[in-house]
Amino acid sequence: MKKLFKLALALMLVLGMVACGSSDTGTDTPAGDEKVEFAIWHTFTKDQEALLNDLANEFMAANENVTIKVHGGYDANDFNGTVTNAVINGVGPQLIFQYTSFAKSFEGYDLLLPLEEYWDFKLEDICPAGYVEEASAFEDGKVYTAPIQTTGPVLFYNKTIYDQLGLSAPRTWEDLKVASKKIHDELGIVGFGCDGKLTDLAQIFIYQSHDGAYVDLENNKVLWNDEKTVEWIEYWAEGVREGYFQLKAQAADGYTSGDINNQLVGAYIGSSAGLPYLKPAENGWEVAVTTVPVIDEESVEVVNWNRSAIAFKTDSEATNQAIADFVAYFIEQDGRWAKVLNAYSPYYAVQETAEYQEWVSKDIALIALGQQLPNGLVPPTFTGGDIMREELHTVFSGVLAEGYDAATALNTAAVNSEAAMNE
Repeated sequence: MKKLFKLALALMLVLGMVACGSSDTGTDTPAGDEKVEFAIWHTFTKDQEALLNDLANEFMAANENVTIKVHGGYDANDFNGTVTNAVINGVGPQLIFQYTSFAKSFEGYDLLLPLEEYWDFKLEDICPAGYVEEASAFEDGKVYTAPIQTTGPVLFYNKTIYDQLGLSAPRTWEDLKVASKKIHDELGIVGFGCDGKLTDLAQIFIYQSHDGAYVDLENNKVLWNDEKTVEWIEYWAEGVREGYFQLKAQAADGYTSGDINNQLVGAYIGSSAGLPYLKPAENGWEVAVTTVPVIDEESVEVVNWNRSAIAFKTDSEATNQAIADFVAYFIEQDGRWAKVLNAYSPYYAVQETAEYQEWVSKDIALIALGQQLPNGLVPPTFTGGDIMREELHTVFSGVLAEGYDAATALNTAAVNSEAAMNE
């Protein structure tokens, strides 16, 4: 039995969160008079949720038979499990925004909605091949996800502190270590933290120390269970134990942006989407953004993140059509979404507008991210990929545990990851 169904909980655990339904029409393909309803669940912030609600309301205004229920406030750390439990019990949602690797966990169970079967356009005609490859990375080659944004990690740092201590923007991991130790020793605050799950930091270390390799999909094996990765775990563990690296955010909301706003950390790696949440002027410091540190100039790989719309089938073809049509409308409006998310848009029509190009050229986080894009890698989509993300997070987040051994922790993660890849 696949991991997906091992995650199932009792139906009662999710009944309080549901909004499901039937469906209808689309922007160009009305589906008659049948009244339909579907639910969107998300983990977006207040501003992002406001735009999502605007898009849903605009679509409903143009399609009077369609009702869209938007439900937010979900914890990003628990979101995948919450959605899995709900979907396999048939209680919603019908649309989410998540990585395609999560969609892969549903493969083979006839739960995903093949979006292109309901569209009158082809994804390959409106965005680059890499996005299409990811969206169709399923055994039957169908497009089950639609890219909506590209972000990636960048290094935000407190330029005021760096200038005060005579530090330059870190280029290498050794530079970051030296700067972080000096900040900790002289100012008594953490030198460096990492936003979100530590999977992203782990993947960067793996890619840079393994010539861009991550997994062997032909043999369903990991390529990181070795001494190279152990060395990077120990690099991280040493900093955490000595206090100049931070294991998790101090801020109540769990985001390191709150820590740097309050000058509790000198620098952190976070998504380019985090720039709007930094308030340096309000807190008496100057923000700067640079590229993610590298091992050396021969080892510069970094991850990029493509978030996608993922839809789930209903028993109503009218509902399925309405869901796919809303995703198509979302694609049409992706320029608005990219701005709110502080992200790159995957779509040619957006990328070619003067307004979009001018905005990107003035955004310091996207400028840094753009400098990395030639070396950017999107982790492949494969069965077990979501489990592997959790396993790597566990390895890097457990370094303070009594008796922790990096090699043992890494081997456990490899065994569990390969088991998930082979289910």
